[in-house]
Amino acid sequence: MSSSKLLVIVGITGNQGSAVANTFLNTPGWHIRGITRDPSSAAALAWTAKGIELVKATLDDISSLEHAFSGATAIFAVTDFWVHYYNPANIPKATEAGVSMNEYARDLETAHGMNVALAASSPAVSSTLTHYIFSTLSDTTGRSKGKYTSNFHFDSKAAVTLRIHKELPGLAAKLSTVQVGMYADNWKRGIGRTQQQSDGSLLVYIPEGDATPIPWVVAHRDTGVFVKALLLHEPGKHVLGCSEMTTFREFWGLWADIKGVKVEMPEVPLGEYLKPLPEPMRKEMYDSLSYIWEFGYTGGDPEVRLLADLAPEAKTTSMREYIETEDWSSFFASM
Repeated sequence: MSSSKLLVIVGITGNQGSAVANTFLNTPGWHIRGITRDPSSAAALAWTAKGIELVKATLDDISSLEHAFSGATAIFAVTDFWVHYYNPANIPKATEAGVSMNEYARDLETAHGMNVALAASSPAVSSTLTHYIFSTLSDTTGRSKGKYTSNFHFDSKAAVTLRIHKELPGLAAKLSTVQVGMYADNWKRGIGRTQQQSDGSLLVYIPEGDATPIPWVVAHRDTGVFVKALLLHEPGKHVLGCSEMTTFREFWGLWADIKGVKVEMPEVPLGEYLKPLPEPMRKEMYDSLSYIWEFGYTGGDPEVRLLADLAPEAKTTSMREYIETEDWSSFFASM
């Protein structure tokens, strides 16, 4: 282990962190340490059984993060907007603060992201650290020049990246980022509208404006591919975490061909498409998709490269592979 480089993974039991761990589990020259709130949980023990070192730490406790980062060569850091948004314990806190749940989740995610960054920039950690890889998204409010201001799950992460450059220049010099695309399994989270018709065919509504392909990602499989590509280079590289670019219509058309199901795909206004979602999430997703279609997923940031630019031989999961191997039983059960 002494001759190995140490990769510390924040959120090892989540989609992105687990993908990074699986990629580096059998990569020569790397030792993996995962951070978890509860090393005795079933998810954590599954990693221990694979020989991965686990350390207890929380994103609220900078000192616990500093301890977990000790000796790190590289750190993969990811935060989660949605875990705060969906936590019912945060509802009274948001009410007391006089903000929406989206705004509260944004502020909490940014705070957690800065805690991780502060721990990584401490002298003890910085002495061995060469790469700090942060899972971020583009600055919607800034890159749209204030046109879209409710895409909080983008801006919460972008705020961390901006603050690292402004407040932590030492860490900024070691920073690389991955802008992880739209999750291919978002259908599990109520995004989109499908109905089964009397003849057994499906009606899948497509939002107007769907002419621009979206970078879909199979995060639980491919995030490690993007991180590995970044570690092939000096810090300062930024990659779009995309498994495959498709429109909504192309995705569902491929799904219909693979499943052998007749699908009709009428276009509806974006507001109508998002109608099943509760407010304020509906407004958030309206701004998010509108921003992506008008400005691009990265907001037109010229520094964000495609995976092929950094690692031409790297392979990601195609949407065909994803659809063929995904468990769709809950999708059909919801009809």
